[in-house]
Amino acid sequence: MIEQGHNSLPEGECQQDKRVDDDFIPEDAWPLCPKCLTPCHPLQYYCHNCGSNQAINPLTPYIGFVNIRFNYDIFLTMWRKVWSGKDASIISRLFYLFMITMYVPVFLVIGLPLLLIYKVYRARFRRITIIVLFVIAIVLYILFLC
Repeated sequence: MIEQGHNSLPEGECQQDKRVDDDFIPEDAWPLCPKCLTPCHPLQYYCHNCGSNQAINPLTPYIGFVNIRFNYDIFLTMWRKVWSGKDASIISRLFYLFMITMYVPVFLVIGLPLLLIYKVYRARFRRITIIVLFVIAIVLYILFLC
């Protein structure tokens, strides 16, 4: 395409790449939380002040297990808009409820047991929690087969 002259500037108008001078950014500058504008440590993933689910570190969306809050914040946003969204129409509220009822049960069936297992710190109670969850899973499996 370059030899045909499509989508390229004439040679006289081509200029060297102008780089932005970063001298105006101080060495000790810290990123700000997008929600509360609190300075946060550059290696922090989320704001410690407001607990926002918006990522501070630009690599957060690409890190497994760290990006869960970032990826699934949409369900919390939809839930807030259903109950306290003043500018949300009835149709959008129904759509949000539909999306929540379609996807959240999967999170409850898989995510809630894992959350319960990891939140229990004592080994004895953790084993009891795992056994109870397995019994509940087996009972639910049998009920769905019949």
